[in-house]
Amino acid sequence: MKDNIEIINAKLPISPDLQLISLRDGKIASIAPMSDSPPINRSRPILDVAGDWISLGGVDLQINGGLGLAFPELEKQHLPLLDKICQFLWQQGVDAFLPTIVTTSVAKIQRSLSIISEFTSKTSPEYAQILGVHLEGPFLNSEKRGAHPAEYLLPLNQENVKRILGDYAEIVKVITLAPELEPIGKVISYLKSLGITVSLGHSLASETQAQQAFQQGATMVTHAFNAMPSLHHRQPGLLGAALVNPQVKCGFIADGQHICPTMLQILLQAANYEQRLFLVSDALAPIGLPEGVYPWDNREITVKN
Repeated sequence: MKDNIEIINAKLPISPDLQLISLRDGKIASIAPMSDSPPINRSRPILDVAGDWISLGGVDLQINGGLGLAFPELEKQHLPLLDKICQFLWQQGVDAFLPTIVTTSVAKIQRSLSIISEFTSKTSPEYAQILGVHLEGPFLNSEKRGAHPAEYLLPLNQENVKRILGDYAEIVKVITLAPELEPIGKVISYLKSLGITVSLGHSLASETQAQQAFQQGATMVTHAFNAMPSLHHRQPGLLGAALVNPQVKCGFIADGQHICPTMLQILLQAANYEQRLFLVSDALAPIGLPEGVYPWDNREITVKN
């Protein structure tokens, strides 16, 4: 987008009226209702968004890959492609993100962390910034592993956590784990001491087990409703415990497939909307590619737009 431009007929959360947004030197100079604005200066570039929403760029804490590259498959030669992924995501409205490394071998996790650590030192305008890494696994409940390969799941203990993190603990910002795999909570306390946010997911944790994990320092839930027991009036489970805890925030996927509209409305109201909820895409490696069939580890995935 040019440094000086008039964005007209924009919808913003601040008002039901359409707005005029004026940019000067790449920054917002003014926002005013279209009805109150003076005649538009036609000498400047104009972008008419025709009633569409304008918002800040998004921060996505769960992106698994892009342009055909899955982040667990990162190798040195992929650095230019990682650069292109960051540019592509920025063009989609993502200002920053956490590359998400799903369950795979310890060697692959270490390799991916190494490459992302090297890449994160590079920053450029018009690129989505990498804020760190989200490790989704390998400490997941096998009965709720979803698409995570069972052969790479590991017992949840401090020794295995240290193996996974290696020398790259500083760039790991979030780790998803199933707390019932280690009820004494030493791992959660250890991760918290490293400044890593512990998110509960891919889990069969009961309400009591989830409450214990929150007391030990977990503060997040990964893709609410998915890969966990459903809400039940006598067994609220992990999600029920999270929704009544004001210190816990839940990610969710609002693509119309992962959560039905009614349950999504229940989730929004129960968690006080934006106060304790955040959107994630959980995007897979083929994002940004045309329709077709693409490899996905040892499987295939079909893209239909």
